[in-house]
Amino acid sequence: MNKDKTRNAALALVGLLALSIYILACTSFSPDDTKVLYPAFDAASGAIGMAVYDREARGSEMLFLPFAYQGGESNIVAPGILRAEWLANGRDIVVAYIPGKDSGDGDSVNVALIPWGTRKPIKIFRVPDSKEAEVSFVLPLCVAGERVFLPTSGKGVARLDLRTGALTNHEFDDAKGKLSFFPAPDGTGVFYFGPEDQPEQAPVFGRLNPNDFSLTPLMVITNRIRDQWTVAYDKAGSILVFLVGGDETNELRVLRDGQPLFTRSLDTHGQKRYFGNAILAANGKALWATFQQAKGTNAMSYGLMEIPFSDAPPRELTLINDAPVEDDNSSAYYFQTAISHDGKTAAIASTYLDCKPADRALFLVDLSDPQWKVTKVPIPTPAQRPESMH
Repeated sequence: MNKDKTRNAALALVGLLALSIYILACTSFSPDDTKVLYPAFDAASGAIGMAVYDREARGSEMLFLPFAYQGGESNIVAPGILRAEWLANGRDIVVAYIPGKDSGDGDSVNVALIPWGTRKPIKIFRVPDSKEAEVSFVLPLCVAGERVFLPTSGKGVARLDLRTGALTNHEFDDAKGKLSFFPAPDGTGVFYFGPEDQPEQAPVFGRLNPNDFSLTPLMVITNRIRDQWTVAYDKAGSILVFLVGGDETNELRVLRDGQPLFTRSLDTHGQKRYFGNAILAANGKALWATFQQAKGTNAMSYGLMEIPFSDAPPRELTLINDAPVEDDNSSAYYFQTAISHDGKTAAIASTYLDCKPADRALFLVDLSDPQWKVTKVPIPTPAQRPESMH
């Protein structure tokens, strides 16, 4: 993965992004929760593809490997990062990825529609002029029904119909700045936030009509958000959860219809802590979040935590210990969780982290088990990866 380029571009935007929302991750559960999509390496080529883990069979297989050869097999054009989502129909999977850096596609994004369990062709669509394409993949893949929404240059959005291939571009001429778009938790609607490039203006959280692109404001956020990926919301858009504060001081705030509902302080024990993504629990009483935290001055740890909307202490589970020290928080958003539809399992892939081979895995955490039992599915790392992947 062209990790440094992606990180640098993302960090350059931190000062501009007023607020973003995470509800999806690099992993995705099938509608019946029996299978999990996650990024993994192809042993032969070293390219990153999308794999699927069968929880009943306890085995994985590579589902989709989007790379091509240019000028011979020694020059592999492969994407650096992918995001995938199981469609609500349970019959199709959508994978979005940025073409390899030598593909000549510029700021385009490719979107693949992959049928599951049937002998039908894979459809691949190209969405051109995708603004800050690499940075946008730090955000959730915005799928609503059988349409995908991607930001474009300026103050616009591209809507791709996965059945017909129809691509519709829309510009928000009245918007005061760039808008970001995020999927509703039930996969049927779209939320928006903006303006994210005007930090002096309080961002508005609202709903986008996926048919006519009309915007309906739901609430205005007046607090200074800690960072752009520590926010979660419910499917109605009435509850909004976020963190404020610095790396060593955190405060969780919950709003309902724009009004304060709950506030609590979080103790980081004097260590810097960064968050990967946040998901509102199905019962609306807690927040799930992945974290990256310093272990003294010599190592970093990564894990999962549950933050109750009460005085009860947060619960933490460390999944990776003694990872290399990072100078910033950019690794946190490469370690994101997805929660199963029944709320009983968390899935986290460490594919993109700089960690020991033994720690590169798909972690499945049984949230229904009092001990949070962990199933670790290894992700093999090729001994040598193609130069075009670096």
